[in-house]
Amino acid sequence: MHPNTTVWWPLAGVVVALAFFVLVGYLARVLRATRRLPVVIAAIGGLIAALPGVLYALYYVVNATAV
Repeated sequence: MHPNTTVWWPLAGVVVALAFFVLVGYLARVLRATRRLPVVIAAIGGLIAALPGVLYALYYVVNATAV
């Protein structure tokens, strides 16, 4: 039996987004003590900017594997 992709796609996107923001929050907490704040802000901004690409890749894989 094939899983219903209309149910699993939003759930997978939510899980990926939450895990991504947990990673960004962890990095922000760990790097907070560094003196190179502009570099840390730029790195976290780059990670957040990459999230739409990650979600689109997940969407593409789910649609490509759905039969």
